[in-house]
Amino acid sequence: MGNNNLEKVFSKQFFLENLLVLFFAYDFIVKIIVHITKISAFYNYVIVFKVLLVLIAIYKYGLTKRKKVFVYSIIGLSIAYSITQLFNFKILDINNIQFNGYYYLSSVLPIAFIYFCNDYSKEIINKQVHRFLWFMGFSAVFVFVGYLLEIEVFRSYFRGGRFGYSGLLLYHHEAGYIYYIVIHLLYLKFKRNRTTVNLILLLVIFLSSFLVGTKKSLFFTVIFLIYFIIDNIKRRKELLISLGTILVLFLVFFNTVHQVFNKYYVLLGKIYREDGFWSSFLSYRNVLFNEKLYPYISDYPSVFNILFGWPLFSGHRSELEMFDLFLFFGIAGFVAYFWFFKNILKRLNFMSYFLVLSLIFGALFSGNLLVSVNVMIMIVITLKYFNLKPIE
Repeated sequence: MGNNNLEKVFSKQFFLENLLVLFFAYDFIVKIIVHITKISAFYNYVIVFKVLLVLIAIYKYGLTKRKKVFVYSIIGLSIAYSITQLFNFKILDINNIQFNGYYYLSSVLPIAFIYFCNDYSKEIINKQVHRFLWFMGFSAVFVFVGYLLEIEVFRSYFRGGRFGYSGLLLYHHEAGYIYYIVIHLLYLKFKRNRTTVNLILLLVIFLSSFLVGTKKSLFFTVIFLIYFIIDNIKRRKELLISLGTILVLFLVFFNTVHQVFNKYYVLLGKIYREDGFWSSFLSYRNVLFNEKLYPYISDYPSVFNILFGWPLFSGHRSELEMFDLFLFFGIAGFVAYFWFFKNILKRLNFMSYFLVLSLIFGALFSGNLLVSVNVMIMIVITLKYFNLKPIE
């Protein structure tokens, strides 16, 4: 009996069905360790576990039907990284080498996984999505518990006293992307199967997104509402009922909303008054751009750097995704990712294009989209789910 259970755990079916849950469960373990030890260096080892998981998936469960088009993105990013590191090794210290390696692995790993393990069955995709959505529902409960009881381990930010609760999620900078994708998934799941359970799960996760405490999560919530209105513009009755429900929930929880608003916007208001709109909207990323990134690339504007990137990345990044992509990979990075997204979006539906393009648009004002292993693999699995036929 024990051997059978062990074989089941390490089977391809089980591994692929639970991959996202394994990623995020491990993240929460790291979150607890950091909370107990106060040693943030543990964050640096998160990628190691995910590299091992993806390598296991590739080696043991890699599917035979590989999409070779993705290999060109991997090659392009790898060439840019290798050339920049090798030709500038004399000015790189150990911290630069480690950070650059971390950024490179985080960028390439999701594409490598998709290249080797892209041909999921419909059953695996459905189970992956179903189990991860319940994981997120469980996490949302801890968002509310963390907010009501002020439990530190469920906070979005470990330092600085900023408001926000992310439940079981580790990185606050990923949370906005994750919630946005999950809300889209739940919305489609409810459209396909209008059950009370699906509706409650959608509402719980939608409401918990307001407690994450990041501008990114609020920004993407507004974008989702725009999509929702566009998608239901011809079904006026359903649209009015849905918007009315949101209004009723807002009024019922008005005191809570007012408290959250005050806690969250006190800091933003202070930044706005002292440093202006852009510093408030971008969380000082405009300052990082003006003082670190732009002077650095201006001082070393060689064709070589423009094509393949600059070596001293960690001390000069702006945390604005597209500018950081250019800083690290140069023009080669834009070409590689254009090729990647062009191929994953080929012959997909409107919802798929809207999701990806809105994520990229949001990343213009933020960071950590393309280098998030969690988010990038989620995107590909979500696109597969969006385009499943027949409808479940």
